[in-house]
Amino acid sequence: MAKTLNTMCFTTLLLVVLLISTEISKSEANSNCNQFLGEAPVHPCKERACKKVCREHYYNSCKGECEKHDYEEHCHCYGKY
Repeated sequence: MAKTLNTMCFTTLLLVVLLISTEISKSEANSNCNQFLGEAPVHPCKERACKKVCREHYYNSCKGECEKHDYEEHCHCYGKY
């Protein structure tokens, strides 16, 4: 009886550790949104429109930012890989 109880406790503990470790990796993966995917055509560049167009043009896009280059603002799309 004690051997079965110890085995069940060890198995339960192993499953809990496994579940916790997979959730941590998922949350870290969501925060990695820094891979430059390209530019999207938005004129004039507004943050909300930029994010929407990035999602339409790039499947893996998780953010769109208006960035200034040579006195013009461009919509840059970023994703996670």
